[in-house]
Amino acid sequence: MSSNPNHKHVILYAEDDADDLFMVQQALEKFDHTIHLTHAINGFDAIRQLNELHDAKSLPCLVILDINMPGMDGKETLIRIRQNEAFLKLKVVLFTTSSGDLDKSFAKKWGAEFITKPIVYSELEVLARTFLAFCTSTVSQHA
Repeated sequence: MSSNPNHKHVILYAEDDADDLFMVQQALEKFDHTIHLTHAINGFDAIRQLNELHDAKSLPCLVILDINMPGMDGKETLIRIRQNEAFLKLKVVLFTTSSGDLDKSFAKKWGAEFITKPIVYSELEVLARTFLAFCTSTVSQHA
């Protein structure tokens, strides 16, 4: 990412639940005001936005995918991301209420992190730091 101090790190979050979106946004903003959280309502929207960001040479530092979304779910979205050469190096997190071993194995197989959504907001704040670390440790591989 750019070293410009005014540059915002872009995180694309595909989530169909407005409350979950709001809580993640609040947690991220608590620690870093340079984050720009872009929202996709489902996997189709996420892929469309990734293509637009790629065309603009401005891929996000992190893609967060809810597994359970209408239309195209997070798993199918992850597969499509990994099948596109332009997106192979993107850091992707499956962020879900699931804690099942099959979902964890799926994430690992497709090169994504797997994080279960916390129940308590204070735990979400801790996760926000993890999400931000993905962005600040990302080398300029997307330009």
